[in-house]
Amino acid sequence: MTSSLYEPVATTDLARLLQGMSGPATVEPEPTRRFPGGNRPDLLITAPGRSPVVIEARQFPADNLEQDAVARFELNAVINGLELESVAALYYPEGLTALDADTPLQYAAFTRINGENPSEYHVIRFPESGLLSGKAADLAEFIRLISVPQNAVDSAAKALQAGIEDTAKILDEMDKLRPGVTRQIAELLGMENVPQTRRMACAIIANALVFHERISGIHDSISPLRLVCGSGVADPQDKTLAAWDAILAINYWPIFAIGKDILEQLPAAVATRLLRRLRETAGRVNGAGVDNAHDLTGRVFQRLISDRKYLATFYTLPPSAALLARLAVAKMNGVNWGDAEAIGKLRIADFACGTGALLSAVYEQIAACHEQARGDAANIHPAMMEEVLHGCDVMPSAIHITGSTLSGMQPEVGFGLSRLYTMPYGRQDDGSVKIGSLELLQSSSVMTLFNTNDPALRTGSVGEETAAQINVEIPN
Repeated sequence: MTSSLYEPVATTDLARLLQGMSGPATVEPEPTRRFPGGNRPDLLITAPGRSPVVIEARQFPADNLEQDAVARFELNAVINGLELESVAALYYPEGLTALDADTPLQYAAFTRINGENPSEYHVIRFPESGLLSGKAADLAEFIRLISVPQNAVDSAAKALQAGIEDTAKILDEMDKLRPGVTRQIAELLGMENVPQTRRMACAIIANALVFHERISGIHDSISPLRLVCGSGVADPQDKTLAAWDAILAINYWPIFAIGKDILEQLPAAVATRLLRRLRETAGRVNGAGVDNAHDLTGRVFQRLISDRKYLATFYTLPPSAALLARLAVAKMNGVNWGDAEAIGKLRIADFACGTGALLSAVYEQIAACHEQARGDAANIHPAMMEEVLHGCDVMPSAIHITGSTLSGMQPEVGFGLSRLYTMPYGRQDDGSVKIGSLELLQSSSVMTLFNTNDPALRTGSVGEETAAQINVEIPN
């Protein structure tokens, strides 16, 4: 009679399998010196910008497994600056003799939700009852999903929203004294000169500052914010504009071009107040330890749209986008996910992309599939931005946020001209009327996208487009 596989051996084998399917994540079996009191979970998975995930694993039925898993939260562990938010209870098949990529596994996740008081929290189980079933690849995907640091994302979103609301009041004050400036900003954004538009302008500058701080450690030529618009800087507006010119010379046009155009419109005194407040906001957001791939700005953008009179639109919620992306990518039969060239031949479009929730969710899902096939997600970034993903919207501010979210998937990797476009909408200078992406329903499959304002042309990462360059092939 064959004896069951020793559980520590099974866990080591599982760690090896997951490591090959988890991209930049690190999978540690029974890690030492990571938890208080010498506690050692069966598996610890960590990745940049994501919460650590613990897996407690036993052979079925393991009556106390779930209680042991939940008990991990009592340690209040903080790893790589992020608290433990999710623990998975994993059941190996009863009588397991060998573990490989096809071994059937069952599991459930427990997530810690913090209360107003940091010492108070409650735990939710997913699924509410029963267990999920899958193989090692399914488990790797599940871990990626539950590793999104929800508590940190919520904290960062609140800080970002508060900073935007505060600085929007500065622009509201300016509107009473110098309405010509706020009208010019509204024109840049293709919106009416209303308070909501001024919130959008502040959101764009805040987003650029957050991204600026993150890439200052990647490029030697980019100074950190404290040297650009910190409290001791005499001319923060000029220093920030010069810094953003230097950034645009490298790439990152979707993020910084329209932000620079808005900042140029502001009087020096107003710009100083705004930059100093938003620099503080950027510090709080970056201090939360989350990265741009979590669609942070897109979530806040949706909160800022309190008056839909000027937009008449609703945006896809991140959980809905994640579900739709997972279902859509699962139907892409025949794609060799390990082949970066094959991925580069895909064509994915959202013709009313808003803040890019669907596009970023699909990108993340494709990157996960590539990593599960032992690929490097950084290698597919240029093709994803230049060829695969197409996004259109009538709002330049939305296109800015879409561009920054997608660029933030791999901020250290440059790319050429992206496929993100502000569509003509409303009455044009020649007297014609355009209706956004519905113009693509014309019989011609090639449409020249004439831009309604200058910043939206700047959709590339390494340079500025001109109207004559924008020819979009949209076959039926």
